[in-house]
Amino acid sequence: MREQKVELLAPAGDLACFRAAINAGADAVYLGGEQYGARAYAGNFSSEEIVRALQIAHMFGRKIYLTVNTLVKESEWAELIPYIESLYEAGLDGVIIQDIGVLECLRQNFPGLELHASTQMTITGVYGAEFLKDLGVCRVVPARELSLDEIRAVKKKTDLEVECFIHGAMCYAYSGQCLFSSILGGRSGNRGRCAGPCRLPYKNARNKVQYPLSLKDMYTLPMIPELIQAGIDSFKIEGRMKSPEYVAGVTSIYRKYIDLYLADPKNIFKIAPEDEQLIRQLYIRSDICNGYYQRHNDKSMVTLTEPGYSGSSPEVIKTIEEQYISKDILLPISGNVKIRAGELAELTFAYDDISVTVTGDIVSHALNRPLSREEISQKICRLGDTCFSVSDLTVDTDGASFVPVKMLNELRRMASFKLEQAILDQQKPERKNLTAGSLCGTQHVYRDALKHKKEGNELCTLVTTREQLLTANRFTEIHRIYVDADIFLQEMEAQRLLLPEKEYFLVMPHIFRQRSYKYLPIYEELLGNGCFAGVMARNFEELEWLDQSGYAGKVCTDHTFYVWNNASLAFLSQRCECVTLPLELNKKELGKLLTDTDCSIGFVIYGYIPMMYSANCVRKTMEHCIKDDASADNKYHLTDRYQNVFTVTQNCKHCYNVLYNTVPLSLHGQLEGIRKKKYDQLRLDFSIEDERQTNAVIEYYVNCMTKEDGISSKEIPRKEFPYKEFTNGHYKRGVM
Repeated sequence: MREQKVELLAPAGDLACFRAAINAGADAVYLGGEQYGARAYAGNFSSEEIVRALQIAHMFGRKIYLTVNTLVKESEWAELIPYIESLYEAGLDGVIIQDIGVLECLRQNFPGLELHASTQMTITGVYGAEFLKDLGVCRVVPARELSLDEIRAVKKKTDLEVECFIHGAMCYAYSGQCLFSSILGGRSGNRGRCAGPCRLPYKNARNKVQYPLSLKDMYTLPMIPELIQAGIDSFKIEGRMKSPEYVAGVTSIYRKYIDLYLADPKNIFKIAPEDEQLIRQLYIRSDICNGYYQRHNDKSMVTLTEPGYSGSSPEVIKTIEEQYISKDILLPISGNVKIRAGELAELTFAYDDISVTVTGDIVSHALNRPLSREEISQKICRLGDTCFSVSDLTVDTDGASFVPVKMLNELRRMASFKLEQAILDQQKPERKNLTAGSLCGTQHVYRDALKHKKEGNELCTLVTTREQLLTANRFTEIHRIYVDADIFLQEMEAQRLLLPEKEYFLVMPHIFRQRSYKYLPIYEELLGNGCFAGVMARNFEELEWLDQSGYAGKVCTDHTFYVWNNASLAFLSQRCECVTLPLELNKKELGKLLTDTDCSIGFVIYGYIPMMYSANCVRKTMEHCIKDDASADNKYHLTDRYQNVFTVTQNCKHCYNVLYNTVPLSLHGQLEGIRKKKYDQLRLDFSIEDERQTNAVIEYYVNCMTKEDGISSKEIPRKEFPYKEFTNGHYKRGVM
């Protein structure tokens, strides 16, 4: 067996790709079943196929990780445990998880099963990794946007296994968390059905048409020494939608250079031109880059010109097929067969230190022609579709014996079967009694005493600018205001704008990475001066920081936590005063989440939907960086082929972009039904609106929530809304 210091993890969309990955030298394979995977259009595996793949993988000392990395609706929940149970008992090595409710469920019900945090959990640093470690996660797949320094910090601080992508397609949005495809066409990227709108052309204010949201494919072959030295435990190749030729070709090349480096780390590491050329001929989008490991963003990472794919030459495909696809690798075994007249027929097969022996009937004396050594050897070595090939066989015969061919065949079948079972028993992960599972890990601070669930619907606002805050302050009907912390980073004196009769919550940034840590003392000061009743967290990083800092006030979560089921809601409700529901569920699905809970439920009824957050900067790509220009407008605009205009804002303090939908979400027409539900907070989100627009929207919704001028609240939604164009989002349609 090869001494393994770093795992090479390959994708498999079907059994052919799985075989290709194993043959090409993958240490582990990640694959999806027919349920709960984030690649709905891959071939995917039936449960029976996964069990067989597990047997094959374990025979070769390899592992399989199942992708349970989609968001699970409440209506799908009942099938989760039965789905995992059979695979768990078959020796499944680990699961890759996005949904926090799924994580808690599997932790409690399947002891010993490795839990890996998917990149779609958007872990951007040490705090998020520590949060998940406390919950029993043993491996984290951080956001692809992290630098090597940030990855080193995660590894050093947590000692978790770290799995990172090293090759393949890249999403423009942080960790692939994106509503772009969902909002535009109903195909949710968070459910594995992305339509790829980021790969389409857009024009800027100067009418220059480019592909600013389409990233080049990741290629890190020359970086293997740096990646290993950074402490990465598993090198992950993207591509569950790709062909067996792609899987085998890419896996084999990375296998070659990982082994070359590990064999002699002090030797000069150099990639042969022909190997890089082979990589370039295997389904590369436009061009290659080395991702975010050495830079935060860069124009050179973006295709800009049409993002087509490179073709593969017939010669390359033929070579890959011959080496890794047309024939499977086999385990070399030794054998000893004894065929002596008057004694029991006996066959021993051995692999490494594992040996099995089977016996047949008593061997007869040959009446005519005895079986030769060559004939016996030929029958015993004919192992068919097993995972074995006989490399060395000793034939012990007296030259005067005869056995039926049927007996030799039976000896061979029994021995190969017993050897396979013995190898599998040795390789199979330890499994405990399913009823013996218990909670593990350190529990976070519970805030049950702080929960004061209110009756009825409270209208509240979230503001991101000084002007929006001043506008919201003017409305006596608005009691709770969520205030973006960046307002105070720009102007600490903005605290004087906070009124004593209002309840303010400090809103943390969408992206929380190392560059944001320098602002932590400011956040602590703001939260400790009594001006804020609580804080809104937008990711696991921030929840963990709040716990570690000893914060004891109210905590709310934003819709970015993707609460799609009651298990996720229960998990967050133990930690938070208010949980905001997601933007992709319809009213029926949302209704299934409104169970009895002490936690308040927040629901966004107005706002420009943030369809993606990105480390790359659209303005920097298409024009220039504005971080040092205090007078520059932080808004940029992209126009699609249908003349729809998308606003992109630049957050230069934390260095990320937000791309908003062309029209706002507004559920004023559904307000009567919404108010009958158990939503505690109905929220108006303001982002790119100016003072006039903010005032008009708040005034309109205040009127909808109260009686004014003798007009009933039922009639008010029929009055003219401030925007001629708006969307109901997914409130009616939802996503598949």
